[in-house]
Amino acid sequence: MEKKLSIFKEFRESGRNNPKIAFAFLWVSLMPSLGSLIIVPWTLHQSKWISSLDFSIPSAPIAALTISILLMGLAIMPTTLIAGLTGFLLGWKAFPWLVLGYSLATLLGYAWGKGLSGKSLDFLLIKYPRVEKLLDEKKENLGELIFFVRLSPVIPFALSNLFFALLNSGWKKLILFGTLGMLPRTTLVFFSGTLVSDLYSAVKAEGISGKGWIFLCFLLISIWGIFRFFKSKKP
Repeated sequence: MEKKLSIFKEFRESGRNNPKIAFAFLWVSLMPSLGSLIIVPWTLHQSKWISSLDFSIPSAPIAALTISILLMGLAIMPTTLIAGLTGFLLGWKAFPWLVLGYSLATLLGYAWGKGLSGKSLDFLLIKYPRVEKLLDEKKENLGELIFFVRLSPVIPFALSNLFFALLNSGWKKLILFGTLGMLPRTTLVFFSGTLVSDLYSAVKAEGISGKGWIFLCFLLISIWGIFRFFKSKKP
C-alpha cells in the first residue's frame, strides 16, 4: 500500500499547483505584523492630527473607512489592533464606520481569496474523502462555523477570509455571520481604546485579568462551537 503524503507535503504540492495560494498564506501570516511595525509608529506621530478629524465632514469618515477596508481586507494590519487604535484616536463616533469597515473588508478579503484559490481546496479534499464528505454534509450550516471562527480572538481575520474563500462559503453568509461573530470582541477592544490615556496603553497587553478573562471566554466558546460544528451529526 502506497504511503500517504503528510499534510505538509500535501499543502506544498498544492502550492506548486497554485503558487498564488502559497503566497497568499505567507502574506496573511506575516504581513499584518510587518505592517503594524510600520503603521503604528506613524500613527503615534500623527495621533493629534488623526484625533482632530471632523466626522461631520463627509470626506473624513469616508477616507477613514477606505483606509480601514484596505488595511483589514488586504491583511496589512490585524483587525483587533485597528479596533483599539480607532477607539483611542476617534472615539465612539467612528464605531459604526469601523463595523462597516469590517464588513466591506470581509468582502474584499473573500473576493481576493476567491480570485487566487482556483481548485486548491478541491485538490486537497480529493485525497481526504472523509473530510470532503463532512464538509459537504455541513455546507448548509457553514454560518455556525463562520460565527465561532470569527468569535475566536486567536484566528486571524485575513486567514479566515482566505479559508472561507477556499471553502466557497458564499460572501453573503460570511458577511452576516462573520460580522455577528466579530462584534463582541471588536466592541470590547474598541471600548478599551476609548478608555486609555495614551497610545502605548492602547496596544499593550494586560495579562489574564479583567478584559483578559473575557478574551479567554471568547476563545473557549469559539473552540467549543467549532468542535460542536464538526462533531454534531447531520440533522
